[in-house]
Amino acid sequence: MGLVFGAIDRRKEEARDPNPRVALKVLNADFQRHPQAFMALQREARKAQTLAHPNVVTVFDFDRDGDAVYMTMELLEGRSLDSMTREARGKGIKRDIALPIIRGIAEGLAYAHRKGIVHSDLKPGNVFITGEEGSAKILDFGIARAVPSMNTEASRDVFDAGSLGAYTEAYATDEMIDGVDPHPADDMYALGIIAYELLTGFHPYQRHSAPAARKLGLKPEPLKGVKRKEARAIERCLSFNRKQRPQSAGDFLKLFRGVTALQKASFATAAVLALVAGYVSYQNYVETSPAIPFSELPSQVQTQFRGAMTEGNEFWGFFEREHISDAAIQAVDRYSEAYALHPRNREAVAALKKAADALLAMPGIDEKTRQALAKDLQTKSAFYEKYSPVVDAVRE
Repeated sequence: MGLVFGAIDRRKEEARDPNPRVALKVLNADFQRHPQAFMALQREARKAQTLAHPNVVTVFDFDRDGDAVYMTMELLEGRSLDSMTREARGKGIKRDIALPIIRGIAEGLAYAHRKGIVHSDLKPGNVFITGEEGSAKILDFGIARAVPSMNTEASRDVFDAGSLGAYTEAYATDEMIDGVDPHPADDMYALGIIAYELLTGFHPYQRHSAPAARKLGLKPEPLKGVKRKEARAIERCLSFNRKQRPQSAGDFLKLFRGVTALQKASFATAAVLALVAGYVSYQNYVETSPAIPFSELPSQVQTQFRGAMTEGNEFWGFFEREHISDAAIQAVDRYSEAYALHPRNREAVAALKKAADALLAMPGIDEKTRQALAKDLQTKSAFYEKYSPVVDAVRE
């Protein structure tokens, strides 16, 4: 799409900015001849300017000088991920180097997806690894597309980047090749391929397009040397079926990270609260209203409560879509945080009741165990120690 140069921003230099250097991206001659090239670069600049995130390159401006159409962005020092994957071909790179890169790409995509933007051309050549920190920066939102259902502005835009057809087949889904409306799950397919390449040194489908790989019946070799939760998250990304892939980078990160030691430790308290709500007399649990009305709580507490409930609802939505027990457990964790901030809050109680019913209905807990759980609810520390095998079985 363009040529990128290192340049001096003379206004910064005039202001004695200690770092006046920028990257200058100019449309290349071939792309300039495309009738919508000017709009394409302008949309890239606009979309990138809305994505202020450590894992997305920072874009400063878009302009033209005569026939030269250009955009300026932060000048990065390091190397392209493409060069790393080429060097790792046939052998992969170390897990402790690869996993932070995978997480960084996913974090940047998750932010874009929350904004309703799909990259649509994710590949190693569009990821840069900075020198000192070794962190990933996503580049080139040149054909990034807005999800129609999430972005009303996109429906009014006369320019659709999909008309450029500028995807890379080895990282493109069936839907992208067929010109179907964009979806964050399309980026997940590309992320899965990048992750697989980094860890193994091989493209999972021998660099075939998704339709060709499906027709040939190709299946990736199982990932080795990573935790099962990490392997499962990556392998789900590699599905040809859009519905079977994580539906956004945020969903991928929940799968990829799994349940941390801290979350496991807090699960006892969260589960007890949930089970109290769902198993012991619900009416007794909500017999009184909150001692302090929500509107009278400090603004900071109100903000924390709303944040915990929002995250809980996101995890719960993921559980309802994917039926993964870890998501229900993490939803309970967030709901219990909200309840602790505002005891007997009816919204938090209702959410805990809903989650408790689901937890108690999950396979792996028989009636005898349910009765024992109800009997031992008051001993929180004993709960997790005694029933952790049951919890682990449910989680698996």
